[in-house]
Amino acid sequence: MIDSADPSSSRPESPSSLQALQEHQLEIERLRRLYAALSQINHAIVRKPQREELFKKICTVLVGHGGFLMAWIGWNDPETKRLMPVAECGDTGGYLHNIQIYTDERPEGQGPSGTAFREGRPYICNDLLNDPATLPWRAEAGRRNLRASAVFPIRQKGAVCGTLNVYAAEPGFFQDQEIALLEEAAMDVSFALENLEREALRQHAQEEAENERLFMETMIESMPGIVYFYNEQGKFLRWNQNFSTVSGYSSEEIAQMHPLDFFGSEHKTEVAHRIAQTFETGASAVEAPFMCRDGSSRPYFFTGRRVVFRGTTCLVGMGIDISERHAAEQALQKSEQRYRSTLDNILEGCQLLDFEWRYLYLNDAASIQNRRPKTELLGSRMQDAWPGIEQSRVFALIRRCLEERLPFHEETEFIFPDGETGWFDVRGQPVPEGVFLLSIDITERHQAEVALRELNESLEAKVATRTTELEAARVRAEAADRLKSAFLATMSHELRTPLNSIIGFTGILLQGLAGPLNAEQSKQLGMVRTSARHLLELINDVLDLSKIEAGQLELRATSFDIPASIERVTATVKPLAAAKELTLTTVLSPALATMESDQRRVDQILLNLLNNAIKFTDQGHVTLTAEPVPDFQPSPELPPQPAVRLSVTDTGIGIRPEDLSKLFQPFRQIDSGLTRQHDGTGLGLAICHRLTSLLGGKISATSEWSKGSTFTVILPLQAPA
Repeated sequence: MIDSADPSSSRPESPSSLQALQEHQLEIERLRRLYAALSQINHAIVRKPQREELFKKICTVLVGHGGFLMAWIGWNDPETKRLMPVAECGDTGGYLHNIQIYTDERPEGQGPSGTAFREGRPYICNDLLNDPATLPWRAEAGRRNLRASAVFPIRQKGAVCGTLNVYAAEPGFFQDQEIALLEEAAMDVSFALENLEREALRQHAQEEAENERLFMETMIESMPGIVYFYNEQGKFLRWNQNFSTVSGYSSEEIAQMHPLDFFGSEHKTEVAHRIAQTFETGASAVEAPFMCRDGSSRPYFFTGRRVVFRGTTCLVGMGIDISERHAAEQALQKSEQRYRSTLDNILEGCQLLDFEWRYLYLNDAASIQNRRPKTELLGSRMQDAWPGIEQSRVFALIRRCLEERLPFHEETEFIFPDGETGWFDVRGQPVPEGVFLLSIDITERHQAEVALRELNESLEAKVATRTTELEAARVRAEAADRLKSAFLATMSHELRTPLNSIIGFTGILLQGLAGPLNAEQSKQLGMVRTSARHLLELINDVLDLSKIEAGQLELRATSFDIPASIERVTATVKPLAAAKELTLTTVLSPALATMESDQRRVDQILLNLLNNAIKFTDQGHVTLTAEPVPDFQPSPELPPQPAVRLSVTDTGIGIRPEDLSKLFQPFRQIDSGLTRQHDGTGLGLAICHRLTSLLGGKISATSEWSKGSTFTVILPLQAPA
């Protein structure tokens, strides 16, 4: 302000005076804005009930009204010791995002904010770019034109919990007056935080009280019966809604009534006595009918307990409707009467013992089993009624049931005082009174079982003797069968030699080496040679089967080429197929190679199957298929192994389903009988079956009558040893 009376005021002001005046005006403007900001902060403290809203408003006011470049509030994280920004304004360049400030002794905690927090005093930095404490953040501050800062601690309950941070764009911004105003603002914030905490505690206490009230009201209203609360004069102070619902009286009417008004005259005295007893001793209970407004009544069980409420002795209690319990008790009494009537008339003996071993109940059947009247046993102890019973099995069972509460069921022997023995099926069940016994006299059944057991033992001896005799007969029959097979196998040379001689000399005669023959002689000799050859085949089949059954057939495993062996066998039977104008085809897998087995017996199996197919096929074709099997398992106990599958398929007469089971039985032919059209012994398939088993393989057949058959043999590539 310039004094007009000053003579020097008319002189022009110097440049230094003008600069000082401008700075003074700027200072006044800054203070004005700070006062305005402080006023806005105080208004925010009054209006903002939440801490987050208050912090955000303070930062906004300091930037918007206080003229600061940026303002933020940091809050200490006790676990990480880091000052976390919880509110900011003016951080358009992401300064707070790119820095980390701590409150401990590490380098990032030695700056203005960390120091102000630890020391609990303001930290003024009027030159951010030259203050050594700001070195870790100097580059970030310089890029955002932050030149001066002031940090003020924020307290809660006397302890520093955060900081108020403000920044200016010009160095030397914060002077005494600005610092005082900002410090006042930080103190106002601390005061506001304490008010917020007190308000939060008050609201929490109010909510707890309200919740407690609601809980009590809900609990009272949720009680299953009626709840009442009255003083010594009988004035009702509180009751639940169910009281009004059950009684039929309104709340206004209940408030004017006495507790005895809800009981009939015949029960008022007893109820009044129980009420007085509650006020005298502290607690009581009574059963009485509860009278309703319409005159009806229901049995209730009432409880009462003495309490002191606001200096007045009162009674609080509850009434429970026990109508269902009364009905159940009456039903139980009727049921017990029915059960007792039933038990009295059943054939099983029923006895009830208490925990002192005294007879509480016996029915007539129990009297018959005990061989003494029940009146003699009722009320007496079992040990007194049956001397020496403590050593019996039934006594041990009953004692376990009484002491351990475990049911039992056992057939046991009982010796009566006269020495006679009886057997009883006894069941014991724990009951509230003690133990309930149900017994059945099984003496006659036990005697019958003993007699039957003795009969079975004698019968078992007879069966064992007869079994021994049959086993000896079986052994003799098997020995005779083996002798037969051994005899035939031994006689192979004696049987084959004459036939070979007949065939050989017949051939010589037919060749004319013994002289010329006429046509009739050649014809007859040809018939002789054909019959001899046929007989030799039959004898060979019989002898082969006999050798197998006698265990004299030896297998000689060698390595041979499967495709070559198959070609050789099919070449042998091609003339037979050609004679019947049949097509003989072989389908060989290229994966087939060699196998280690008895080649002669493998060829024999194939030859028998091919001959059999050609024999029973009049037109069409016969096909031999050979393919590898990677995982053949002849039995479950053996591991899988590689094998070859040989299948012979024909278009012959086929086999009926009921005849399939006869295929591999010796001396059996499907067309046997007077109408038989094909000769043979019926041993070819039986020999195939035996040889396949010896070579460790399996043979099977499928057929459709009048359409053809397929015989399949699977042989392992490595024959068993």
